[in-house]
Order: sequence, then C-alpha cells, then structure tokens
Amino acid sequence: MRDVGAEDGLHEAMLRHSEDRWRDALLAAEIFAVGGHDLGGLWLTARAGGVRDRFLDHLRSLMRDSIPFLRLPVGASASMLCGHLDLAATTRQGRLVWDRGILAAANDGVLIVPMAERLEAGPAAIIAEAMDTGFCPTLRVTHDNDAPVPASFAIVALDEAAEPEERPPAALADRLGLHVNLDGITWRTVLETPPIDGNWLSDDWRVVTVSDDLAGQLSAIAVSAGHASLRTLLHLLKTSRILAAKAGRNEVNAKDGLVALRLCLGIRLVESEGRSEIEPPGSEHTPDQAAGNADSTAPHETEREPPAAALDSLTEVLAAVERGTIEGLSLASVARPTRNGNRAGKAGSRSKNARRGRPYGESRNQPYPDARPDIVGTLRAAAPWQVIRAHLLNQGSRHEDGAELKDAGLPRRLLIRKEDFRYRRRQHHNPSTAIFVVDASGSTALERLGETKGAIEQLLARCYIRRDEVALIAFRGTSAEIVMPPTRSLVAAKRKLAALPGGGPTPLASGLEKGLGLALAERRRGNTPVLVVMTDGSGNVALDGTPDRLLASRQTGHLAGLCRTEGIPSICIDIARRPRESVTLLAGQLGAELHILRQADSARMSGLVNASMEAART
Repeated sequence: MRDVGAEDGLHEAMLRHSEDRWRDALLAAEIFAVGGHDLGGLWLTARAGGVRDRFLDHLRSLMRDSIPFLRLPVGASASMLCGHLDLAATTRQGRLVWDRGILAAANDGVLIVPMAERLEAGPAAIIAEAMDTGFCPTLRVTHDNDAPVPASFAIVALDEAAEPEERPPAALADRLGLHVNLDGITWRTVLETPPIDGNWLSDDWRVVTVSDDLAGQLSAIAVSAGHASLRTLLHLLKTSRILAAKAGRNEVNAKDGLVALRLCLGIRLVESEGRSEIEPPGSEHTPDQAAGNADSTAPHETEREPPAAALDSLTEVLAAVERGTIEGLSLASVARPTRNGNRAGKAGSRSKNARRGRPYGESRNQPYPDARPDIVGTLRAAAPWQVIRAHLLNQGSRHEDGAELKDAGLPRRLLIRKEDFRYRRRQHHNPSTAIFVVDASGSTALERLGETKGAIEQLLARCYIRRDEVALIAFRGTSAEIVMPPTRSLVAAKRKLAALPGGGPTPLASGLEKGLGLALAERRRGNTPVLVVMTDGSGNVALDGTPDRLLASRQTGHLAGLCRTEGIPSICIDIARRPRESVTLLAGQLGAELHILRQADSARMSGLVNASMEAART
C-alpha cells in the first residue's frame, strides 16, 4: 500500500503556510489603506502573476476612489520625476510651460514602483526626499514667489527579485513600513479566502496610546534584529496603534506588537517543542526540501502563531532574537533586507560615457567623438531663449530699404545655437571574467582539480544570470594551457573539465603569463577580469621549459608585478596541505587576497571567487 501520511502532512503544512501568508497580506493591505503615507509605503515581494494582481486589486478597492494610483515608468529620469519643460505646450502657447512631474501628479495618492530591485540610486534618493519633506524637489531655477509643489504620497514597491541579493535601494526600503511576501501563496488559497470587509477603516488610530515599556521592548527587538533606524520603530508603533484601533482599544497591547513585528519586519513566532522561536523571512522550507524531510514533519516547520495567553509580553521575543543564530542562519537574515552596494545582476565594472547602456544624465560635451545630440534635450535647452533670440534677430535684420523689422514674436523656425546641444550620457556594466590559473602538478593534483571543477560549475550557475564568464588555465609539465576559454556554457565546461589531466613539474611562471595575457585580452573586450591563482607556490620550471627553480622564481615575481601594475583584481589560494610562505610571497607580489585551504572545498572556493567578482563591480 502507498504510504500517504508524509505526503498528506506536507500538503497540510503547505496549505497552512499559504493561508497564513494570505491573511497577513490582506491585513497589511487594510493597515496600508488606513496609514497611507504615514507608514511610508508597502514593500511587496512577489513575482508577476494572478496572486499579485488580486492583491493589488484588493488594495485599490480599500482606498478611496479619489486617490490616484500612478505607475512609475521603468528607467524614469530626474526630470520625469520632478518636472521638465513641456515642449509641445511651450511651442503652442509661445511661453514657458513646465510639466509638474510624476511626483507632483502622485500627490495625495499612491505611487507604484515596478521592478523596485532595479531602481537606480538617483531616482530612489529623489523619491525619498519627497517622502520626507512632502514637497517635490525642483530641478529648475525658481523665483521667490514660486510656491513649493506638494508631493505627499505612499509607495507600493514591487520587488520581483529572483536572487536574495536583489533588493530595492536602501534609501527607499528604509522608508517602507510594511513588508508583504506573496511567495508560497497558492491560487486556491486566494479563491477560498475572500478579502475582509474594510468598513472599519478610519483615522481613530491617532488617539491610540503606547506605553513606554511596550515601546522600549519593540525598540530593543528591532535593534537586536539589525534595524537601528528610528523609522523602523516609528513604523512599528504606528502599525501597532492601527491594529489596536481596529480591535476597538485605546491602548496598544503585546499582541498588537507581535503582529506589527510580523507585518513590518517579517519576524514570526512559531511553535517548536513547547516553546516559541523566531522564524526569519525566507527561512521556510521549500517544497523540495520539505519532501526530503517528510518523514519527520513537525509542527515547528510551519508558521503557526501561538496562543495569546502564552505571550505575557514581548520579553520572550527579545530573548529569542538575542539567542543568536537560528537553524544556521545569522541575525542578518532576520533583519529586513536593505540595499548596500551595487545590485546583483549587474555585471562587471561600470563604464560611463559608453555608446550603449542605460541613460543616466545629460551633458553639453560629447561623451565620445561621433556622438549625436539628444533632440529632446536640445530643444528643451533652447526653448527658454527663443523670444530673446527672435528679438535680437529682428533688431539686426532690415529690409532692403533699410526699414527695421517690427515683428519681434517667435520666429517661424527654431533658433538653436551650439551651446544648446545636449548629449545623452549612458552607463554600461561590463561582464566579469573569472580566470582560474590552477596548479595541475604534483601527487594531489587530482584532488585539487576535482574541487576546482566543482567550484567552476557552481560559479557558472551564478554567473549565468549576471552575464559573467569563467575560464580555466592549467599548468603542468613544462608549460601552461588554456583548457577552457571564457564561457558561460555549463555543458561545454563540464565536457572540457572531464578530460583535464594532472601530474608533473610546476611551471608557475608560464601559468601567470597565460593568465596575464588572457586577462588583458578580456579587458580589451570590455570585460572585468578577476585572476584566481590556485597553487602551492613552488614553481620549478622557467618560461622556456627548463627546470631552473631560481630563474622560475625571478620570472614569477616579474609577471606577478606586471599583474599588480595593470591593476588586475587577483585572488591567491594556497592549496598545499600545509601553508607555505612562497604562496604568501606570491600573493604580496600580485597584490591579491590570500586564502588558505588546507582541505580543498569547492563550495568555499566558489564563494570566495564570487565575493571577489561582486567586489569588482563597485
């Protein structure tokens, strides 16, 4: 007979998980409808699909009909956000007409930011300034009698990230009070769980009070979970007050604080053998992982809020957070994600003034010799001067009889001068290329090569979405060989790595020579090379193939110095069974990071190289 107990338990656990997530999402929508811009906004983590569309439709139904919902265009520039010169209206009316911009149009409404994980830092900073001040930043010269343009709105940031590293910019994420995650919610749950009636929505929450002890506990939990921002505490307090107002109370209690922690920070209490634990967002078991552990399905594997009677205060929550790591995850995973550095998915160093790529600004100078002017930018720069130039032109123009022209209006053709030309500046993220220079000699070569093959295969899986490439140079015998040119093909890499031999002397100088040449070639292609040297440091073969240890040492130092002079990012991994000073010396000559692996580990090796490739993007 078929054993269906484990499968039934897994199905029930997934169903409870889906129902809990959807109830939290509906509750967050109600709180957002009440708090609005007081809570900053809502961070919605979900891929495009029917579940997300149903949630957004429900969110719109809770808001008043007069509240506008505007969608931010992907790649919106600063002028689109803050306003720009309306060329059509200016030409038609014969005077300067300014478009007020997207932020001003979203005043007293909701601004939806699609693909928030790819939002650039510049537009994010402009949006953050408008959220803080309530007024739209201006990009044009204003007069004393010009009143500031109001721009008070709430944000719905649609985070469609495929990787954990892809997150909205920190300037925007820190100002979003609510975090809703729709991952794992089934369509069946959405259909069977109708939205809750929002007739209770009102502004009565402003009279709800919070005790100093409860506020102190919420602050301690937020700081312990990695949220030192004062905005986080304010969001927690406001959310707790709205929850208390919904329940008809005039004071916040501990249960309101627990729900606010779940809706704002994603910190959840789950049952685990009679005691409560904190579960960080994203730590739930995936269906595949749960299937592997189906025989031991326990209540603590699913999100289940404990009875309110067991929660006298938030003290045990703080104690659970301060205990340290949870099931191997650090406290950083408990904290709400923030953006630091560049985003994942953007490969290589950033090349500005490139011929292709994403626009990021305008310039009066040509970014490259044969650059063409930006027509719209040029017309906007020339439009304010048309009346003055027409007047000057008419003053200097006379008929054949010497009579001066009296028509000082706009000319029939635009008067554009050289200083009006504007050029679109673009930036392009170059792909990275990890070049493995592997010592394939010696008695332990098979072990090292096996781990190297595993590391390269893991890197290829990560590099595929970032358009990065991986190459392999093996040195053994009397020379080095480019075993695998730069590629992103996992199939080709496995095929070439399978036939890689090992054993023989150590021509380290030849390996560095090949690596330097390939790195310079990749740089000429526009890629960012990262040199990964894996050796025990004991080179004993010169460049000409002769077994001369002293000459090989001098040539190795010279080539390492050239790599450092060229500014090629390098990693030096000591793969000897015991650390050797020769590898430390080589790392110093290369100016490389030194890592000692007494036991070869493909996962750790892949992680080191991936971290260096991420650093090369900054």
